[in-house]
Amino acid sequence: MMNLGIVTLVGNCLGHFRELEMDETDCSWGSTLQVWVSLDVNLPLKRSLKIQSTSGDELLVHFSYERLPNLCYICGHLRHIAKYCELQFGNDFIDPGENPPYRPWLHTVVLMRA
Repeated sequence: MMNLGIVTLVGNCLGHFRELEMDETDCSWGSTLQVWVSLDVNLPLKRSLKIQSTSGDELLVHFSYERLPNLCYICGHLRHIAKYCELQFGNDFIDPGENPPYRPWLHTVVLMRA
């Protein structure tokens, strides 16, 4: 279970933590959390983050994003798609083929509350 301090820390690793979605009991500690952060769109999106507890346990947190505009599956930037990625025109570019580092699972479907 994550506490608000850890969630805030993880949110700040993504960008600037703004808000955490909680239910009426102030708990939302299932397999997913909905966190609002402000992101620097000049940086690639983070796919995951490894955090370590004070007891030494490691936890790998995977991220997905709502309402993404264009996303480059090669470099993770929001300002272009893979077809226009400058990385693929470099001399040391290795075509990722069917397994690009950024994939459609980064997109989350937005569910509206009743």
